[in-house]
Amino acid sequence: MKFEIDTATLQRVVKVLGVVARVNVIDSTGRLLMETDKDNIVFTVNNGATDITISTPALSISEPGQLSIVYGKIKSFVSSYKPWNGTSGVKKFRINSTEKSTFIKVDNFYGDGKAAKSSLKLVNSNPALLQKSASFENTTFILNSTVFRTATNKVLYAIDPSMDFSLMALQGMNMSFDGNDIYFVGANGKVLSECQIKNTGEYNECNITLQYDFIMGLRRLLRDDIQLFWEIKGNRILVKFDDIVYSGRHIVGHEYPVYKNSFDDYTSYINFNKELLLETVRPFVDVLEPEDNFRLTFEVKDKMIKLFNEQGSVELEQDIQGGIDYTIDINGKFFIQTVESINDTNIILKFSDENGLLIFDASTTNDQKSLIMPLSKR
Repeated sequence: MKFEIDTATLQRVVKVLGVVARVNVIDSTGRLLMETDKDNIVFTVNNGATDITISTPALSISEPGQLSIVYGKIKSFVSSYKPWNGTSGVKKFRINSTEKSTFIKVDNFYGDGKAAKSSLKLVNSNPALLQKSASFENTTFILNSTVFRTATNKVLYAIDPSMDFSLMALQGMNMSFDGNDIYFVGANGKVLSECQIKNTGEYNECNITLQYDFIMGLRRLLRDDIQLFWEIKGNRILVKFDDIVYSGRHIVGHEYPVYKNSFDDYTSYINFNKELLLETVRPFVDVLEPEDNFRLTFEVKDKMIKLFNEQGSVELEQDIQGGIDYTIDINGKFFIQTVESINDTNIILKFSDENGLLIFDASTTNDQKSLIMPLSKR
């Protein structure tokens, strides 16, 4: 295999591949596969959980073929050079692979016209040992990247990827479609957050749970306001955009918990200004005890709200609809994260009794709802 590729192009490819490729390892999870495809070079890395393929034009291909080398070794070499700016830098990388070795050569030009010639020799491995990505064939649905990033920003805090296998569905983020909306949900058995966006496409029969690592990798790859083409293929989920195909497993065989009816389980509510609520509870951040589940008591009595723990308390007067007295112990950390995640000026807190849920609702936009489970009374 022998080809030449533009410096900026290869540097971008190597940087993007770093989202998936493992460094400081020499097994297949840390190796890079290069293949020729007509006038393009196809780059693939696979860490066993997620994989990524990038197809990009070469300056020239004189010998088609394929090669596999350690990603970590090429990463530092390729990233060290400045791309050609018209007077200095590296114009291109020349890559030549024999049966056992791959040679990468560059001419680094300086402003005075002189050049330093550099080369790197890497040991090849068997390309067949690196599992290639599934090919993207048919679009299942389309999402805008900004919409996806915004929605996941609101629910990721509620996901615990270390959940027990019996609760594997809670290790990821659930996405479900109906004719009107798309729902993004994260939960860990103690807190649940749902973000709702308009479904502007034609697809309305999808319900999948994406693995946490897949979500975080995809978020690192995204640019703002681009179309993401998704394909569900067996237990794999593929996302295509620009010259990239990103793939991973979604969670199968574990049903996501039914939760929507819980949003209607309340008898009283309070409409809070978000910033006022945050200003009220933030002073407690440093005195919430991790060993006690960051316990914070939320009390409603005689139209007064009281938030307290053993170290401090605060009271404020509010207009409470329903008129009952109410006390609940909750995880204060989840409480703050939930309020922060809701993008609205006002937040409605809904509740019934000390054994019920504390429910959060975006007052104006009505596009985000959350639940916090009560802590057992001490």
